[in-house]
Amino acid sequence: MRTPVLASVVAVAVLLSGCGGPSAPSASPTPSASVTASPTPTPTPTPTPAALVIPECETLVPLAVAQDAFGASTVFFGELSAADYSFRIDVPGASAALTGAANYRGCSWGVPNSDGSFSQAVATLTPSVRASLESSLLAAGFAQYTVDTVSSFQLEYEDFVSTVGATYVFTGDVVIITEGTGIALTETIGSSAYGALIVANPTLPL
Repeated sequence: MRTPVLASVVAVAVLLSGCGGPSAPSASPTPSASVTASPTPTPTPTPTPAALVIPECETLVPLAVAQDAFGASTVFFGELSAADYSFRIDVPGASAALTGAANYRGCSWGVPNSDGSFSQAVATLTPSVRASLESSLLAAGFAQYTVDTVSSFQLEYEDFVSTVGATYVFTGDVVIITEGTGIALTETIGSSAYGALIVANPTLPL
């Protein structure tokens, strides 16, 4: 009989089929975390300080202010170059400070057909030039007055014609020089120019 043989073949086939059954599913690979590069920060540019604006002479000292301080007949004579600015009180280094300034304006007022006049110069100074000029002022007998960050140097004396006065105001890298007949005049004219500079340069520490 072939039945036992057939049964044996079927049994072997079943065993073989069991050995070749479905295998366990393989694990999926875990995706690696992606690395995102941080953007390189852009350096903040250093702001460039604004250049000093020196207003026109008649804005520095309006004619009404000049006339109130010096007389109703006072007129604006015009601008003075740094080379033409004439000092009433000789201070070593003062002329060189004006001619070497990167920013400068000089002005003159007075009474026509008379000897009465006064002048003003506004200029920027380097720290070394300022320090040298301040030393020269003290050596020349000027008195120094300091309020907050503003320093003033003043000198007044009588010559054979009238009183002569000079006021130097230092603020930041700026000097305001005013010369005329006495400190009372130079203080008034210097204060007018200082106020005009503040208005014209709102972002500068004056």
